[in-house]
Amino acid sequence: MSYKYKISVIIPSFRNLEFLRLCLPEYLKSRHCQVVIGLDGYNSHYMDYLLNCQVTVSMTGRRQGLCTATNLAAQQASGEYLFLCNDDMVPAPGWDEALLTSAGPGHIISGTVWEPGLIEVPPCHKKMDFGHNADNFRRDDFITQALQTIKNQKEKTEPGINYPFLIPTLLWKALSGLDERFNPGSASDPDLFIRAALLDPAPEMIRCRDAVFYHFAGRSGIYAGDRVSPWWKFHWKHSRFMFRQKWGRMWEHKFGQVPDVSGWKNIRGRKEPWLAGRLWRLAWFGPAGRHSVIRGESPL
Repeated sequence: MSYKYKISVIIPSFRNLEFLRLCLPEYLKSRHCQVVIGLDGYNSHYMDYLLNCQVTVSMTGRRQGLCTATNLAAQQASGEYLFLCNDDMVPAPGWDEALLTSAGPGHIISGTVWEPGLIEVPPCHKKMDFGHNADNFRRDDFITQALQTIKNQKEKTEPGINYPFLIPTLLWKALSGLDERFNPGSASDPDLFIRAALLDPAPEMIRCRDAVFYHFAGRSGIYAGDRVSPWWKFHWKHSRFMFRQKWGRMWEHKFGQVPDVSGWKNIRGRKEPWLAGRLWRLAWFGPAGRHSVIRGESPL
């Protein structure tokens, strides 16, 4: 199979335009990449900006959640690999070459993430503060520190799985993407990683230490920057309920760890329940409306 691009960068977004403006130019610098923005509901401010960029925009008529936005965007990909990332993740130079060095048909390659500590930083990430918002992001300091760190480190990879990650397009299709019962998005990533680990043979999941990303953290998604709100807590609990309903148990692996599925081999995921699943999502989000695909034609 021939591909037009080596990598299709998939960025779902809802109301984070100021952060998207930071990261998008960095991805567009890559000679390897197509960029597809999964716009979760029509937004005129986004469109005014994106129509002047060399990107493909996949857009629902109204918001449906990260899972739906990601899946629809991935359908527009023309790359051998998909790169799934948040809209508030800024890559350091060389991220694409570093990921492709470890890439292959049986590999999922995650990036190394630095976060400022706006929310608790997981052990697999590194706490590094180069600004808390788009206005005070110290890009030059971040790039200098990232390049110095990459130069000095001896180990290039380690076991692990987290956003952002590079996955073969054929593997993504075999997994059928994200499970949309988890919209607006919480619990969708452990579900995806467990499904990948249950494949026979399972893909190798490694973290590339030479591909560094600055993540503002807590800014992405349908409840951007508002993790402590009662609405986010409600969806957080509902997603975990849906995970238990699907698998009959909760995941045991910690954030960033490769799932140990030795005790999951005989478990088969249940179908999405109508009342707590599809009907609930329809009542909360409403109909998706028309799905549109728009291609910007001008360089940044």
